[in-house]
Amino acid sequence: MYLIRSAEVYAPEPLGRKDVLIGFGKILKIGDRLAEEYGGLEVEVLDADGCILTPGFVDQHVHVIGAGGEAGFFSRTPEIQVSAIVRHGITTVVGLHGTDGTARNIEALYAKVCALEQEGITARMLTGSFEMPSATLTGSVRRDMIFIDKVIGAKTAISDRRSSQPSRSDIEKLLAQAYTGGLVSGKRGYTHFHMGVGRRRLDMLADIIRETEIPQYLIIPTHVNRDEALFVQAMELAKMGAVIDITSGIAPEYGFEGTIKPSDAIRRCLENGVDIRNVTMSSDANGSMAVYDAEGRFVGLCVTTVETMHKEFRDLALTKDMPLETALRPVTSSPAAAIGMYPAKGCVREGSDADLIIMDKDLSILKVFAMGKLAADGGEALLKGAFE
Repeated sequence: MYLIRSAEVYAPEPLGRKDVLIGFGKILKIGDRLAEEYGGLEVEVLDADGCILTPGFVDQHVHVIGAGGEAGFFSRTPEIQVSAIVRHGITTVVGLHGTDGTARNIEALYAKVCALEQEGITARMLTGSFEMPSATLTGSVRRDMIFIDKVIGAKTAISDRRSSQPSRSDIEKLLAQAYTGGLVSGKRGYTHFHMGVGRRRLDMLADIIRETEIPQYLIIPTHVNRDEALFVQAMELAKMGAVIDITSGIAPEYGFEGTIKPSDAIRRCLENGVDIRNVTMSSDANGSMAVYDAEGRFVGLCVTTVETMHKEFRDLALTKDMPLETALRPVTSSPAAAIGMYPAKGCVREGSDADLIIMDKDLSILKVFAMGKLAADGGEALLKGAFE
């Protein structure tokens, strides 16, 4: 058990200066002068005076078994290690497939998600991949949702040269399977859409929202900051009730020309009247992006990294004139709600999971707790994989 004393708590809404008692994987108590009340317990006291306490980050798009491969076998990215995840404040991840759902099969994705949980963080996964019909564990998206505990949604790709070019009927059936499977199993049942920059962009999803009964909040397009026209359309889709996911690993400074810096994208969403609850940010960690010339020839390869999520959050809070509680939402409460894990995740609340970050006033990460255990301290990961 830990007693974190005198921290400025952002839940993500500001709670003021509080003590926080955690144990058995949960936030047990939030209050004033808890040391006096619980001083007789076997508890490690951490003085957080002058520090900020926030929820752990929720990253809904991580290529935990690697991705890439579209430029040949040499371009496959490696598996991610739990130490890299927790060191940057991420305590909940959703693993998914990239372009290649064949050489990297869905069984391997499930095994890696289970391994990450054994190593100490919360991990879930999406069934499906770029391909349709979807790659599944049980034979259908609906059955995966119902019978596989780690599966919380589905994934596919649209408006991308690497997608399987699904029809609107294909997409509606996928959304329906994920949704109804979620209803039966008590999960969110959302569908996560890898977005390319094809001419159709988000037209199909907008039409589905306007013309069908499928709940709009279960439609989550990602990589929406990869081009200006796509981003402008994404903001309108968010106003219709969809959740748009901005990729922290995609920005001009990371080698992705023509993209929109993630912190700028979030600021623009708010300036254009988008509800912050419909805006999330994920890392796309260990994903890759092949760069092609005008004739479609491969000319280079970039890889996304896990630390960009904290970097863009920090930039949002420190340089975009945004209140800290607002800057926190796209990486905490908004993604937790979008994937159906709020309020267990994404907030500082009694009874919630003890996934927490202690930061200094400059928003540098000092300590990370995952399920009540100290996962990273002073920039060094304490949780490590078996072969690290």
